[in-house]
Amino acid sequence: MEVHHHPKVEKKNFMEYLLEGLMIFLAVLMGFFAESLRENITKKEKETEYIASLARDLEKDKINLAITIDDNRKKVKGLDSLLSLADSDMTIVKNRKLLYRYSSHVSWYSAFISNDATMSQLKNSGGLQFIKRHHIADSIAKYDQEMRGLYAAEGPYNKFTGDATDFMTEMLIFTLKKGDENRGYPLVTNDKSKLQEFFNKIQLERGWSNNYIQNLQERVPYNAKLIELLKKEYDIK
Repeated sequence: MEVHHHPKVEKKNFMEYLLEGLMIFLAVLMGFFAESLRENITKKEKETEYIASLARDLEKDKINLAITIDDNRKKVKGLDSLLSLADSDMTIVKNRKLLYRYSSHVSWYSAFISNDATMSQLKNSGGLQFIKRHHIADSIAKYDQEMRGLYAAEGPYNKFTGDATDFMTEMLIFTLKKGDENRGYPLVTNDKSKLQEFFNKIQLERGWSNNYIQNLQERVPYNAKLIELLKKEYDIK
């Protein structure tokens, strides 16, 4: 009968076991560090992407703020021309003609809308977790707060523009056509108290339009400061 002998197994000493265990530990540790490094690189890339996108949105806001301010300055100038007729005799055709001309500014409405696509992602999709520089996150939050304040200021601007526009339909005949000058630009009513009420509403619209302009102007430095900060901190060209 053939007899099989177990091969001799060389016994390991303590140091060999220790070295083997240490190598396994180092392999696991290096894997952990590699994974952690990958996560940090990904987070850093995400942060850079968010900031670059936000900076582009802010540049658009800068342009839109300037346009909206300019639009409303023109509107107020037109309302000033209309208000200059407040004490004019509306039985005179020339004055009624001017009333029709300047009333085109009454319903003019130009409101600022922030380019907030990136801001919404930062707020609602957990994007702020990638912004590791606390002073940057604070500045972004402050800008968002200022934008919400600006939207609140639009409320009365909207209301009093609407009030004046609605009342204007009780004063002017919008079915007049080009070449109807021979009709003498008639009004719906020649009631002086109604005319006075109309001009009162125009005055309120003018006041709240100026208030809105002021609110727009107050946001300009916040916009410029945040753009400058992001470009400096993240080396954005």
